Amino acid sequence: MMNFGDLVAILRCLDCSGALGARESGLICPRCGRAYPVVEGIPVMLEADAEVEVWQGYFRRRAVTLGDSESANSYFNLRSFRIVRDNLLKLLGRPEGLPILDIGCGTGHFSRPLAETNRLVGVDISFEMAAFARKKGLSAVQSTGKKLPFAPDTFALVIANNVIQSFREGGPFMAEAARVLRPGGRLILSATNGRNLAMAVLRRFERSKYEHLGAYSAAELRRLLRQAGLNVLSLLFFYFPQGTVAKIPGHGRIGFLGDRFASTVAVEAAKPG
Repeated sequence: MMNFGDLVAILRCLDCSGALGARESGLICPRCGRAYPVVEGIPVMLEADAEVEVWQGYFRRRAVTLGDSESANSYFNLRSFRIVRDNLLKLLGRPEGLPILDIGCGTGHFSRPLAETNRLVGVDISFEMAAFARKKGLSAVQSTGKKLPFAPDTFALVIANNVIQSFREGGPFMAEAARVLRPGGRLILSATNGRNLAMAVLRRFERSKYEHLGAYSAAELRRLLRQAGLNVLSLLFFYFPQGTVAKIPGHGRIGFLGDRFASTVAVEAAKPG
């Protein structure tokens, strides 16, 4: 876990982007005077809106119901979570000594293997989830991906597993992920495939769960990444319940099967420099 002083050094005010200072009751921005509480070692840096409140409530309920478990992190089921996690960790290789950001870290079960040999920071909209992640060695911050409270060019690796679909507008989220990524750094992102033929049925019959999800296809994710100034290196297509995975180059043609039958899409991208 990154020590608290080092964490504060990379945090920035949500209002004016100023560096923060520590005080007895939490953190404060000397430039604009905005204060941020620190609760149980977790800086609370959250901008509330209707979309944030929906997902904050959803993941709070999961944290209360499922506790500190892998299942609390999954939109679909535990098996799908593990297949995506294992394949994306394989894609990452064995990074050591790097500053890493996990956006939407949940309980920390996804990125926990990276905590021992890297400076791992986790952001989650749910305080309860962030608290679970902190126990696994992540330096946790309660915030959202809409406006990340970090200095530009901070992280060598950014992970965003099944987060972007929480936002109706994915462009600002992608721009923020790219902003905090160092030149030469990598972004690993996954999302529910909005073009999957089953999504229309799920949205109709499981409305409370799926009506708030943003719909992002592989082509849309690739477009948003390029729009954010990133180079797309590869795309992965996950097929459930079979559990099979297919990979193509970042510039490759997205076929009909991947476009309409993959349940989850993952993208590996890099920041030029």
